[in-house]
Amino acid sequence: MRVGRLVRDALTALGVAAVEAGMRVRYFSAVDLVEDLYRGLADDGVGKILDGLLRADLVICDELGFAPPDAKGSQLLFRFAAAMYERRSLAIGTHWPFEEWGRFFPEAVTATPLLDRVLRRATAVVTGGESFRIKQARSRSAPRPKGASAPSAAKAARSEPR
Repeated sequence: MRVGRLVRDALTALGVAAVEAGMRVRYFSAVDLVEDLYRGLADDGVGKILDGLLRADLVICDELGFAPPDAKGSQLLFRFAAAMYERRSLAIGTHWPFEEWGRFFPEAVTATPLLDRVLRRATAVVTGGESFRIKQARSRSAPRPKGASAPSAAKAARSEPR
């Protein structure tokens, strides 16, 4: 799933629906997941962390690629995806199209097998269009037509909910 409009809301709704259906769900940003796996490296506990993640029926990993991992982080993400492969459900949110995953992994060779495992039996939901927040920012800074004035502070204060 690519980040575009309301992706985090969609992932959250997916997680809530899964919990309501009696499933165990874990939610991470990709950065937090990699940091947890790195901590596991320090005490030789990566396998234990992965075993804990496999206890969840669904793992949601959001913001993949916002802060690209280093080579070791990429290997840890691959190890995570390989552990989840055909054993548990995995939902991923990212702003990167699949064909560009090699750009945010330090070794493009890691992206191909990772995608292979993630997409094998996946349902990909690709959103398009401009981010809601960017669209809002543009509309606030759009030039006003001639003769239109900015709303006065008093009028703006009256229109705000109290």
